[in-house]
Amino acid sequence: MDDSMSGASTLGMDSLPGSGSDSRLRRIVSQVLLTGSVVVGICLIWEFLSWLDPSFWPEIVLSKPTEIIPAFFEAITTPFVLWHFWVTFQETAIGFVVGAGGGFLLGTYVALVPTFRKAFYPVIILFQSTPRVALAPVFIAWFAFGITSKIALAATICFFPVLINTITGLTVIDENAGLLMKSLRATRWQTFRHLRLPSSVPTVFAGLKAALTFALIGAIVGELTATNEGAGHLIETAAFQFRSDDVFAYLLMLALIGLAMFLIAARLERKLLFWHVDLEEVT
Repeated sequence: MDDSMSGASTLGMDSLPGSGSDSRLRRIVSQVLLTGSVVVGICLIWEFLSWLDPSFWPEIVLSKPTEIIPAFFEAITTPFVLWHFWVTFQETAIGFVVGAGGGFLLGTYVALVPTFRKAFYPVIILFQSTPRVALAPVFIAWFAFGITSKIALAATICFFPVLINTITGLTVIDENAGLLMKSLRATRWQTFRHLRLPSSVPTVFAGLKAALTFALIGAIVGELTATNEGAGHLIETAAFQFRSDDVFAYLLMLALIGLAMFLIAARLERKLLFWHVDLEEVT
């Protein structure tokens, strides 16, 4: 009797509303500690190699972390630098919306129209295999040196991950679920709304999260090619003047921006896919 009561009380404690938040907090703390230890270890090794200054690790090119960190804090408090990063963020955001939106719409049409899919899918794979970064000079010649060419390059680079993932998510469905919809005599629209679209959301979000970082890469590549504004212009100028501490400070800022966008997308995915179970939450 006592054992059953203690087991029931333990079960009741585990099912309390706060237990889930506590476990989530523990996972976050554990992740921060693990990642922090890796970052600290890399910085220590980097600092040691810069102090030794061997031929394969020249300090003039690879500044010490103790020099990069002050340059980073100076950069994030300088309005001139923040304005250039704001330009890059605009290019990334607009390019992502245009490229990801176009990729999702075209991917949906390709997935739902078999004849169109058979005709155009090989062409899509052909363009997917081409190095789209090499299109930067073409877009600059086409749209000139303004912000439009960077948006076009960012949109082109992030277009194909969303396109391919959308096609895959909408065409690969559970066989039993598909037979059930047929037995219920569901229309094409009903099948799309109640089966194909919900089942494709995890795959589409995987493409969206990849497209976010690709859009940022596209904007930076466009700025490195030819421009007088943006984070890429700052990096190019600092590298030309051998200010490697500023170069790495700007790269760190870009990495944090990319990480923030990825985490926002992951948070939105977790909110929308409330029925999706994360393996880390059950292990």
